[in-house]
Amino acid sequence: MKILLIHSEGIEVQKKSIATTIAQEFKKDIIKMEGLILVAFVSVEDQDTYDIEIISKQGADVIEQAIFSITEFPEKIRQKNEEIREHNKKIDNGKISGKKRELKELILDHTKYHVDKVLVYPWAHLSKFLSNDPKAMEVCPSIAKKLEERGIEAEFSPFGWYKAFKIQCLGHELAEMYRDVKLYIQPEEHFENANFMVITPNGKELDIEFDDQKKIKNLEGIKNDDFMLFLESELGVPREDTGEEPPHIKAMQEFELVDFEPNTDPGNLRWYTKGVIMKNLIKNYLEDKLIDFGAILVDTPLMYTVKNDKLTAQTARFPARTYWVESGRDRYLLRFAGDFLQFDMFSSMNLKPEYFPLRVYEWEQYDFRREQEGELTALRRLRGFVMPDFHTLCKDIPSSIKEFKKQYELDKAIMEDLGLKSYIIFRVTRDFYRENQQWIKQLVKSENQPALLELWEERYYYFILKFERAVLSAQNKSATLATIQLDVESSLDYIEQDGKKRQKYNISFEDKDGKIKHPIILHNSPSGALERILWGLLETAEREIDKIVPGFKTWLSPIQVRILTISQDQNQYAEKLLKLLNQTGYRTDFDDRDERINKKIRKAEIDWIPYTIIIGQKEESNQTISIRKRLIGEPIGAKNRTSKQINSIKIEELLNMLDQETKGYPKYKLPIPFRRFSTKVFFRK
Repeated sequence: MKILLIHSEGIEVQKKSIATTIAQEFKKDIIKMEGLILVAFVSVEDQDTYDIEIISKQGADVIEQAIFSITEFPEKIRQKNEEIREHNKKIDNGKISGKKRELKELILDHTKYHVDKVLVYPWAHLSKFLSNDPKAMEVCPSIAKKLEERGIEAEFSPFGWYKAFKIQCLGHELAEMYRDVKLYIQPEEHFENANFMVITPNGKELDIEFDDQKKIKNLEGIKNDDFMLFLESELGVPREDTGEEPPHIKAMQEFELVDFEPNTDPGNLRWYTKGVIMKNLIKNYLEDKLIDFGAILVDTPLMYTVKNDKLTAQTARFPARTYWVESGRDRYLLRFAGDFLQFDMFSSMNLKPEYFPLRVYEWEQYDFRREQEGELTALRRLRGFVMPDFHTLCKDIPSSIKEFKKQYELDKAIMEDLGLKSYIIFRVTRDFYRENQQWIKQLVKSENQPALLELWEERYYYFILKFERAVLSAQNKSATLATIQLDVESSLDYIEQDGKKRQKYNISFEDKDGKIKHPIILHNSPSGALERILWGLLETAEREIDKIVPGFKTWLSPIQVRILTISQDQNQYAEKLLKLLNQTGYRTDFDDRDERINKKIRKAEIDWIPYTIIIGQKEESNQTISIRKRLIGEPIGAKNRTSKQINSIKIEELLNMLDQETKGYPKYKLPIPFRRFSTKVFFRK
């Protein structure tokens, strides 16, 4: 819905002739309203008529807020002038230096900043995506009625007529306003309706209490400082914001993985070659894992219509997050998850009991969420991101719990393979937890670390259980990566909400007993957004930089092996090894600079290279190599030792080591220009 608000000295609307076959009754030839009138020109758009009750309330809210803004404006100016007088007084008294500020003046007399009445006027010219639903004509009368119920005198101009009108805009600071109102049916999420506890590995439940400074009180038996910092982040405990840049930003740029893109909407990034290698490795790895797990693959468009009630019911829960794409006289939403078109696809399938659990995986490149500007944080929170999305249809609750446990272990293994340390969260309704706490506590026990538990009095969204794996940054901020949700709503024909039936996807199957049933749906993002994986890896490395050797696991490292020569005399031997290793499938480069060996070794350390080959005269003569194996993920040794030296071995021994560390993981070729420092492409100046 689009609303243009004009504050006018009176308004007169004269009926001319009928414009449509479904025009509303126009009882008076002239609508004449005297006094200070707020005229609301309203365009009802395609998505709005999904629920005219809700969009009418939202329209009335916007108009009422505009009235408050107008009537409160003189007082705001008075308060601002008081601040200016105090500021100028301090300058006069020599307490501060600087120029005096000028007092603000109202454009009109303060008595004009008032609204006597409202006229709601259907105005098609604010949008080219108007609703064709006959219900659209009911919106303006409904808005007027809701304003009347709030004690605001209001009328509406009938729909479907050619009209002439006289309007006299007052021309003050707020006399003209424009609002874009998105249909919003998402129920409010209230922390006060939730209770937070900690589940210990031995199954004990600990209530979380706060002291006078709103800090978490010590929890019995919890000695893990990092876990307490994780709790503080998740529960919004106040902490000082140092304003420091997150460490992963410097790392992602220096490693030339990914960078900001100044020529697009903030929160959409550019990827460099090494970052693309990591992105594709993770994609291939996840697909292999999920295919082995039994998933089938699909790919759905990244934009979809808002004229389908099934899709509107879901997308209208996130109105502020949407990007719109125009095509002729139609408009589409850029997806922010794969649910919408996947679920619509499920609803058109002839599902059979033998299919279940039906596991469906999609690699979403890209998803779009129009996050608030201040929430964007490089790789942690973006507006355009890549996400693996995995949905499973299960016959009933018992089978969905069985499947949940399997996927829990799958996601746990994926986090470990990526090299990420995570903290676990269960968010669940009280009823479900009461009936299922035994196996939930068993999963916590298997982690050998405590978990955060959030209990809801009742379900506020489509799931009764939501599980999350979160990572803690170097600045003690947590963010979710893997997540599994147990969805009991989306497959239904409709749900009852606020006394109304709301359309859902109507995903159904005929069971062996002949009855039509709706499956339970598991939502699983087994690793979270790819960008956030890199965020977690880089932030964790910085967080533990003084204790743990940083680096990417060998299978994921953009450069797995680097060859160094003590002198240029060994370059021919180095080239031979370079060719062999790349042909064998290991991403290998050659530092062919004419530099001292210590400088080359230092560069390999900075680049977190898992295996560094060093070739001197002795190695060339014996057709052997010496290597430095980076001890990635292990405690830093004495004298800050980060590598293990292995001298005079055959190349076959290195190949065996690489094979052991990368077995079962995907391979990916290193582009030829990146195989030598002399030809390597650098993207940043």
